[in-house]
Amino acid sequence: MKLADKIASYSSNPRSGKQTRIARILPIFVFFFFFPTMLFLVPHMLLDQWLNLPAIPNPPLRMAIGGAMIVTGVVFLLMTLKAQRDIGKGTPMPLMATQKLVVQKPYAWTRNPLAFGLLNLYFGISIFMGSIASVLVVTFFSVIILSYIKFVEEKELEQRYGADYVAYKEQTSFLIPLLRR
Repeated sequence: MKLADKIASYSSNPRSGKQTRIARILPIFVFFFFFPTMLFLVPHMLLDQWLNLPAIPNPPLRMAIGGAMIVTGVVFLLMTLKAQRDIGKGTPMPLMATQKLVVQKPYAWTRNPLAFGLLNLYFGISIFMGSIASVLVVTFFSVIILSYIKFVEEKELEQRYGADYVAYKEQTSFLIPLLRR
């Protein structure tokens, strides 16, 4: 059984109270503690020094660019989580996946507003900090996450939502927010 099949099967099963609590707490830990430690603290505190990498130049410009990306990322993350909870009746985690296909904003602009928001947030923090190693680690992380979304998650969504998801996929960009075609 392929990974997408397993996730689709698991996502359609009802959740216990304990699983629901875990599904609500786990994303907070993963996205706001685990990933930031691996993507910012370790690269900035260890790799930049170990590789003797300089800081990204022009602190005022990098802080402005990084700050704008952080704000954009947080806005998209909050909008996405609200849409998943209120419309989709779920979370970003397969433990409590959405039960309804969400195509309203921010999903009307991109099929992956959570990834868009996280990548903006993570690149923004890396740039704001001026850490070249962090930018490189976030780039590597981005390739892995986007590959997973493209090759596993999209297949799982096609299985769960069928023709509705395929039609939505044809109309909506993969990552960069655009008005519907």
